[in-house]
Amino acid sequence: MSNIERDSSNRRSNRNTNRYSVNHLFSMRAEQDVEIEDDLARAQKRLRELKARISAQSKKNFVFERDVRYLDSRIALLIQNRMALDEQQEVERHLEEVDPNEGHYPDDRKLQQYGNLFFLLQSEPRHTAALCRLVSLSEIDTLLQTVMFTLYGNQYESREEHLLLTMFQSVLSAQFETATEFGSLLRANTPVSRMMTTYTRRGPGQSYLKSVLADRINSLIEHKDLNLEINPVKVYEQMVNQIEEDTGSLPANLPRGVPPEVAGANPDVQAIIAPRLTMLMEIANSFLVTIIDSLESVPFIRWICRAWQLYIDCLRTELDYLPPVH
Repeated sequence: MSNIERDSSNRRSNRNTNRYSVNHLFSMRAEQDVEIEDDLARAQKRLRELKARISAQSKKNFVFERDVRYLDSRIALLIQNRMALDEQQEVERHLEEVDPNEGHYPDDRKLQQYGNLFFLLQSEPRHTAALCRLVSLSEIDTLLQTVMFTLYGNQYESREEHLLLTMFQSVLSAQFETATEFGSLLRANTPVSRMMTTYTRRGPGQSYLKSVLADRINSLIEHKDLNLEINPVKVYEQMVNQIEEDTGSLPANLPRGVPPEVAGANPDVQAIIAPRLTMLMEIANSFLVTIIDSLESVPFIRWICRAWQLYIDCLRTELDYLPPVH
């Protein structure tokens, strides 16, 4: 075989080897892509499962809190008067079983009708908003439980959050239209205030608070001996108690039971309060800075607060504008 033939054979062999190497690399890369896609799919599935569990647990927590409040009111009555047997039975009927093992289910026709009804209520928030305005305050918590944890129970789905915020907007608008004074808007016994309280108990709001404020709160409660009392009367009492404990008696110029103005005018009390005020301001500012730095991760409660402020401005200027829900 001539040198030319040997060189040609070697080049063909090298090309085949290179082609095999490239094909092998492509095959390995494809296998890696499949593995990455499988890992991503598993992670996404796990994330969906965790979100569903958070939504379900939020509903259970709300039910438990409602039952605790109801039992608290009954305990207060029990202290004053003995409960009759029928009242005890009424309490048992009132409490809701969270995880029933068995129950009666309607037939297919009724299920279809109920499905159509709830689809209408979910997709047309104005109907639910009207219910929130019409029910009594004793019934509002039960209604809000159904609305926020069942009707719009998927707390991480953008469509349901949009519809829920649209319902908020309708209730806000109606409350501002009927308000006679600004002081009545933020009271705890209004539908909007109860709605905001219930809304913040859902999964996203709780997760936000824990992720943003947990470190600050933990660092604060670690200082168990930290005294930030600034009430002059209480500071004065603590001061004279400490003096009496250290010396065994009190000076004549430090009597007990002084009025607030006397306690506040005491130079020693003022000297104690001054650094505490400074420390309280620093702590409050640190919380504010932490919250402001996390604005991008704030849930939709931020939109609700902005809408509230704009409605106040609109009420003052007789405008009708609200920010779009994003």
